[in-house]
Formats: sequence, C-alpha cells, structure tokens
Amino acid sequence: MPVDDDVIFHEDWERRAFAVTQLAQVAAGFNTDAFRYGIEREDPDLYLRIPYFDKWIRNGERMLVEGGVIGPTAVTRRIAGDSTGDAEDPPRRTTDATPPQARGARRQVDTEPQFAAGDTVRVRSDHVPIGHTRLPGFVAGRVGVVDFVNDGWIYPDTHAHGQGEAPVWVYAVRFVSTELWPDDPGPGHAVYVDLFEPYLEQS
Repeated sequence: MPVDDDVIFHEDWERRAFAVTQLAQVAAGFNTDAFRYGIEREDPDLYLRIPYFDKWIRNGERMLVEGGVIGPTAVTRRIAGDSTGDAEDPPRRTTDATPPQARGARRQVDTEPQFAAGDTVRVRSDHVPIGHTRLPGFVAGRVGVVDFVNDGWIYPDTHAHGQGEAPVWVYAVRFVSTELWPDDPGPGHAVYVDLFEPYLEQS
C-alpha cells in the first residue's frame, strides 16, 4: 500500500505502540542499541510478515521480560485475562543491556581519527560481530573513499551488549555503485555509507 513518507504514524495504534515501547525501554534499562538488537532477534519469518510497529510492541514485551520487570509468561497470561500466576512467575533480569549514560549518541573520542577525508579505505570482511552491528553486509570487503569525518559516536557493537559505550569515530565513506554491485550494467553512481572506525582498514 503506498504511504506518505513524511507521515510517521499511519494509524492511532502505531502512535500508542511507539509511546508504550519507549516507556518499556526505560523501565527495562535498555539503551537504543540493545533495543535494536531486540528487534533483530525476532523470528525471521514473523519479522517479514508483521507491520513495523508490531515489531516494536513485541520487542517492548521482550525488553520487559529480559529486563526483569515482568515474568516470562506475564504477557501471555494477562492477554488471557489471568493475573493470578504472578507469584509462580517471578521477574528475573536476564540481559546484559544497560541504560544510556547520557542523552544522544554523540560522544567525545580520546584518540585522533585513524582516517581523513580523501583516504581510500576497505571495509573489513573479517568483522563478524556476535549480536548487534551497524555494518551493512553489502559493503563488507568493498573499497571506498572517506568523504568526511563525522565526529565520535557510541559504538553499537559493544553498547548493545552491556560492554560499554566505547565511542569511536564515524566516517562518511563514498562508494561507486559498481564497486558494491559489480553486475550492475549502469555507469555507476555515488553511494554514501556512515561507517564506524573498527569496520574499516587502510586500502
């Protein structure tokens, strides 16, 4: 169904889902990267079939359970109208997620940037994180040029798993589309991808 890209919420329930899920994230002590990792852990078949904010609601429930706010069967029981089993289903925190240390994701980095505008870089193909990452798979192993250094930001690969914010530099890297998709018969156009420093190496 065609949608207006400028409209965030297309139905009232989506607005409520957004609000409830934000509250669940705070209550459970999750940061944004841990929140994203929760959505990524949705059943793959279901992920492709359900609406966007349906994923948010399901992840809100997941955060409340993993954050030790409600018991593992609480949601299912409450939907069925049963609130008598709480004592037999105690909440227990099972996640290593942590709340954010400050607002936003931009942070001070204590080291100088490893790369500068104009440097040719290769996206590491051996970067295989366990869990959450912001590295798009289609750029792995590809060569591009740093267009500009985009300040320091929380590193999602550690932040999602309770291993600290570990801020690093982020680079806007320019690729030629034919480098990313060699079978593309076109003349090629520029594709820009923001990449965290640990994803990159000198080409």
